[in-house]
Amino acid sequence: MVKKIFIGTAWPYVNGDLHPGHLAGYLIPADIFSRYCRLKGYQVLMVSGTDCHGTPITLEADKMKISPSALVKKYHPKVLKLIETYDISYDLFTSTTNPVHKKITQQFFLKLLKNGFIRKKQTYQYFSNKENRFLPDRYVEGECKFCKSKDQRGDQCEVCGRSLNPGDLISPKSKLTGSEVILKKTEHYFLDYKKLEKEIYDFVFNSNHWREWVYKESLGFLKEGLQERAITRDLDWGIKIPIDQIPSKFLISDLNKKRFYVWFEAVIGYFSASVKWAKIKNKNWQDFWLDKACRHYYFMGKDNLIFHTIFWPGQLIGQRENYNLPYFPAVNHFLMLEGKKFSKSRGVIIDSLKISKEYTVDNVRFYIASILPETKDSDFKFQDFKQSVNNKLVDKIGNLIYRVLIFYKNNLKAKIDKNCLDNIVLNKIEQSSFAFQNNLEKVKIVDALNDVLNYVDFINQYLDKNQPWKLLNTDKDRCQEVIYSCLEAISFLRFMLWPFLPHSISRLNKMLNLDFKISEGKDLFIFEKTGTFKIKQPIKPLYSKIP
Repeated sequence: MVKKIFIGTAWPYVNGDLHPGHLAGYLIPADIFSRYCRLKGYQVLMVSGTDCHGTPITLEADKMKISPSALVKKYHPKVLKLIETYDISYDLFTSTTNPVHKKITQQFFLKLLKNGFIRKKQTYQYFSNKENRFLPDRYVEGECKFCKSKDQRGDQCEVCGRSLNPGDLISPKSKLTGSEVILKKTEHYFLDYKKLEKEIYDFVFNSNHWREWVYKESLGFLKEGLQERAITRDLDWGIKIPIDQIPSKFLISDLNKKRFYVWFEAVIGYFSASVKWAKIKNKNWQDFWLDKACRHYYFMGKDNLIFHTIFWPGQLIGQRENYNLPYFPAVNHFLMLEGKKFSKSRGVIIDSLKISKEYTVDNVRFYIASILPETKDSDFKFQDFKQSVNNKLVDKIGNLIYRVLIFYKNNLKAKIDKNCLDNIVLNKIEQSSFAFQNNLEKVKIVDALNDVLNYVDFINQYLDKNQPWKLLNTDKDRCQEVIYSCLEAISFLRFMLWPFLPHSISRLNKMLNLDFKISEGKDLFIFEKTGTFKIKQPIKPLYSKIP
């Protein structure tokens, strides 16, 4: 039976350009894992899209004095350009504004309502008399009542780190007009997580194969007890509430002025994108959401941890449809820049498209893969970037490939009389393949890349020890055996490197007149000799040093 893998990646807000923190947090690790699974012959579906709703969108639109929809039209194509540039292998990349997503979000809500997990409740929220509207938390600033820090926004104090509720700010003011705001009653729908707590706890408790810190943090959050959580807001930008399908006794006031809270509807995008993909490709989304043999992997930064280990599983459980729950939330810590947190407002930023043009996509992908923040925050340092690319990618990987192919072409005329593979090399191929696969099955991407580097080190040492340039005149048969063994090692190296460096490995394939015959059920990590190596294109270095 072909193994099924569903991969969902975080949905980026379309309120600005994506920086390398996004590349390290979910884009590149998800793509590496996806490409590996495809080489294994697994049936893979990888989806995501842009998150087009919520206050980050409306805030940026207000700053630019344009509508939220205009902001989406401005930034969505830029995200698509980045995905294309870095060759992120989505099966579908959509947006939360698509009609399928809107419809399914409403269906999710109605099913939760029908199953008794939605309740209505009156709360107090910030209201601006001057603007005559309720203001989302991020639109409000004031003094934190806990640590007395000024200019803190309504949802969180950046100084003491506390989550803030309406009323926790002293002298709150509108960020847009500077006018004072008051607390005013409003009515909203809440998802009653208390009713789902036991099932969510059992799910998390039995998921001890997660990364240790993800597992512990999720259990720690659960031990504090789950509370009901608002799923609607007083907004005019977002997915509308299906008023005409709600029983009269469940209607709340001013429903036409409310929209679904972005945290509730964005994660539903994983499901809705699967349904949309199935419609486009004439496939069955049920293969990935109802088949218990299918495993779900999610890639995101740690700020989204609880949403994917607790809140999203709760929404799925509450559907009572027996949907597949997250098997492995591949949550990463943050990528810093020279020790500082990425911040557009503070100028701590790198243009992801610009560095891809200056330093090449594969150089950036290689470095980020080597420093992925899988267990702790990591740091993008330009000097380290330069040394890592020059010393590892160019001097080790690139140099091995180039010198073997050049020797093969120039000294052996791209022809070997007898294809004899040295057992030492064969054993190393099989050992490295086993370690590499074992790490990627556990989404240990940094360790998998180190497996590749160790493999390359071994082949380089094998080449230096046997010195085929001397054997050429003294023992041509052994010379051919050494070079052929190195060619087979490089041929297999393509499978280990392609998930990390698809651009350059595609060029290597053309050089060698080889290709990947990827198909469901065909495991390309089962070693088979390539046999004949034909050089069809000029041999050029795959990588160049950063000056």
